[in-house]
Amino acid sequence: METVVLDDHCIQRREGSVGLVIFERDDILLRHRPQLADQTLGDIDTEFLAMLQDMRELGVRFGFVWHHTTSRSDRGARIDSATLTRLLDDLLKVSGALPDFWIEAIHSPGPVQLRRWPETSDLDVILKLTEWYDVDPTMTVLVRKGEFHHYSSTTPAFTEILYPGLSAGGRDSDRRAALVWLKTKIKHALKLP
Repeated sequence: METVVLDDHCIQRREGSVGLVIFERDDILLRHRPQLADQTLGDIDTEFLAMLQDMRELGVRFGFVWHHTTSRSDRGARIDSATLTRLLDDLLKVSGALPDFWIEAIHSPGPVQLRRWPETSDLDVILKLTEWYDVDPTMTVLVRKGEFHHYSSTTPAFTEILYPGLSAGGRDSDRRAALVWLKTKIKHALKLP
């Protein structure tokens, strides 16, 4: 297994070989928490983890991107984020769902930009990942939780899937159905059987 650690906020390795799936980490892998609450490993959606194991068995390349807004006054939060990334990486490795990459895009309000990524827009991250893994953008999928698509037909030809997820009180059967739907959409976008 080839592992390249670029810095505390970006890990790249080559695990899969089919296409590229980019998941937003928050509210998909990790359940939503109140704004000031810390994330814990107990916030991992275990049903989603099982879907990642299936994706790995199919040889799909996947990883996670998350956005962290920081200012000069809260630089210490980056250390917590790096620690969480390492813990998540270790847990997914043990679970047989080791991601190909973790990327933190940092947005700093105000005149000073703290950057771990040359450009922090989602589109720039997607294009850089397709370049890293030498993947055709048409074989690239972005999975995000949201109600509206961010990209139009004028952007490169990757597929954007809006994952509905569920509220904390949602039924397990509904969560499983949503994950079956998501896996089917990803397989269709990557032209997998």
